[in-house]
Amino acid sequence: MQTAAAVQTLATTLLAGIAWAVQGVVYPAFALVPADAWARYHAAHGRAVTIVVGPPWVVQGLATVALLLLAPGEPLVWAAAVTAAAGVVVTLPAVSLHARLDPAAHPGDLRRLLRVNLARALVWSAGAVVGVLLTTASGA
Repeated sequence: MQTAAAVQTLATTLLAGIAWAVQGVVYPAFALVPADAWARYHAAHGRAVTIVVGPPWVVQGLATVALLLLAPGEPLVWAAAVTAAAGVVVTLPAVSLHARLDPAAHPGDLRRLLRVNLARALVWSAGAVVGVLLTTASGA
């Protein structure tokens, strides 16, 4: 369980860091992209962010499943699972917002995306704290 807890914590902490960087840098910069370059820029962003977020998200998911199998009765394992699931849930609205995002045409969508991402950053940050507690409790 120690290894799974450490891996889950590392992946969740990485996801939290990415979400905070997106919140403070990436999404605010969307408003600076000229309208005629938006489609190309947003498509490049989508490809790049998938490469950055995809692997830690898969690792987080697999490590969370491993924790649930290895220590199904541990409250901290369930807390880690809940924060991992919440990360998925708060990401779904971001995906739908991205599908129609055009800051020049719909500036409100960018504000909504920032709010959704803030929730995601907070959830993953809480998950990182839970992971540290879990890792410490498991003796990793």
